[in-house]
Amino acid sequence: MPDDHQHEEFHLPAPSAQPIITAFGTATMIIGLVPDARLWRLVFVSVGFSIALIGLWLWIKDAIEEYKNLPD
Repeated sequence: MPDDHQHEEFHLPAPSAQPIITAFGTATMIIGLVPDARLWRLVFVSVGFSIALIGLWLWIKDAIEEYKNLPD
């Protein structure tokens, strides 16, 4: 039984900064969850959530574009 998949090439995604951006936003948001009575908590959570959301959106957008451009 011959293996028909021996000569297929693997597709690796291009390097990207989006995972780092998303992780930074998530870490910033978590820092804002540290118990404290100051208003800075809300700022950290809001800014971190925004950064994480933008990073995730860019990451998904790039993945969809790359998927559409794959050779058949």
